[in-house]
Amino acid sequence: MFRIVPEVRTLIAVRIVAVTTLLVVVLIVQFTTDQFLPINYLYLVAALTYALTIVYLAVAALVVDRAVNLAVQVAGDLLVETLLVYFTGGLDSPFSFLYLVSIITASMLLYRRGGLLTASACVILYAGLGDLLYYGVIPMPEQGFFSMTPFSSFRLYLNMATNFAGFYATALLTSYVSEKLRVTSLELDANRRSLAQLKVLNENVIASIPSGLITVAPSGVISFANPSACEILACPAVEIVGRPLADLELFPEEDWERLRDAMLTRKAARGETEHYMRGGDRVTIGYAVTPLNTLDGQPAGISIIFQDLTDVKRLEEQLRLKDRMAAVGELSAGIAHEIRNPLAAIAGSVQVLKKSERLAPQEQRLMSIILKESDRLNKSIQDFLQFVRPSERRAIEFDVVASLSETLDLLSNSLELGAEHTLERALDPPKYMLVGDPDQIRQVFWNIARNAIQAMPRGGRLRVTTAATYDAIRIEFADNGRGMSDHEQRALFQPFRTNFPTGTGLGMAISFRIVQEHGGRIEVDSEPEGGTAIALTLPRVPTMRS
Repeated sequence: MFRIVPEVRTLIAVRIVAVTTLLVVVLIVQFTTDQFLPINYLYLVAALTYALTIVYLAVAALVVDRAVNLAVQVAGDLLVETLLVYFTGGLDSPFSFLYLVSIITASMLLYRRGGLLTASACVILYAGLGDLLYYGVIPMPEQGFFSMTPFSSFRLYLNMATNFAGFYATALLTSYVSEKLRVTSLELDANRRSLAQLKVLNENVIASIPSGLITVAPSGVISFANPSACEILACPAVEIVGRPLADLELFPEEDWERLRDAMLTRKAARGETEHYMRGGDRVTIGYAVTPLNTLDGQPAGISIIFQDLTDVKRLEEQLRLKDRMAAVGELSAGIAHEIRNPLAAIAGSVQVLKKSERLAPQEQRLMSIILKESDRLNKSIQDFLQFVRPSERRAIEFDVVASLSETLDLLSNSLELGAEHTLERALDPPKYMLVGDPDQIRQVFWNIARNAIQAMPRGGRLRVTTAATYDAIRIEFADNGRGMSDHEQRALFQPFRTNFPTGTGLGMAISFRIVQEHGGRIEVDSEPEGGTAIALTLPRVPTMRS
């Protein structure tokens, strides 16, 4: 099925409606009056219009060019208009204004060239009809409502000159307006396309940025949230947009007061908050609040750009811990050696004195205490030296699940595990080959499991689980003991920080260093009185760090 150009289709439809309306009115008048009206020519004009419409449709089906179709229709209209002028009085016809309609139509649709050509065609047809009637070449129609009055040559040419001037003036003025409208329309289309492209680009930029972005109206209601904001807040957009900002509980009350002040004073504000809870986990969020203004400078609300800083804060804490551990190691290694040398001399001297037979039992007991405490101090120094100056690692391939199972077997048969404790294990897969130092990894398992047992002095359950991918294995030690506060978690891997009365505060620090040197990581999840879960992630083939 062929497609007709919209302007061509509209022009055909308007013409059909106009002619049909005129024909209906004529028929009504004809059948409601007793006097016969000489208007048969109107039927001829209507029939000719319908016939030309068929021609227009045929041309539209054969020719796609818009200008050709419009020119054919304007030419047909001029023919019908000339015929109507002839039947209604010639130069005195009241329908000569229809020429102006065709000129305006051509000027609007075909612009200046089409308007001037149509005006010239009107001049030729109108002048030719007037001359033919004036000189009697063609007779006036026998039946007509209108009769042509005799014209002098002066009046004839004055009438023609007036109409010609009107034709060309109408063509020039209408085409000027049409050209301006066309230029304006093209500019509007270009601006509309540019605006659409800019809108798409803006939406893509906002959707692709990793930071969360929400906009808040002056009333405090959220009006927009980008995908990153929904991901960080763990809420779909339908649950964010339209809600008051305070309902999100993104900021504590004191920070929310500062944000309200920013909305009033139109000043930017920055900050961090650990107030937001996402799925039961506390999230650290860094944010920047910026005022929004309309084009005329009126307040339009605020925009909040924020990021999830939880992992960044964790990495910063690990870096600070490494720096502290390095500083402590460099400073204390020498001190430990200086303490160990006189300690050995003291212990040796006491052992010699203890063999003397002249010592009283009380003095013998004091000597034993000195030796015992010297041994304990020497063991602490050995642990410390192992921490600051670890032994050389030997990287081999070994079964980490088997090492874990052996460590748990050792723990279950040791005095560390009491009758009130339960040890559960779910080791899957049963075998996983890992490249690393098996002795150091086994020491990590022992330290973490022993800490978990000590965190349950009144008994409890320790559950050890594993989960593996091709690249790494995850080992989790979960107890239901006393748990830890946020402050205790931050200090867990710091040297000489212990939560137990008999601990040295080096076991977890050594474990942290070993895991880091094997390219892995340790994650801690704990709540006071809610138990603790410590998860190790060890890569299959790590880059051994020095």
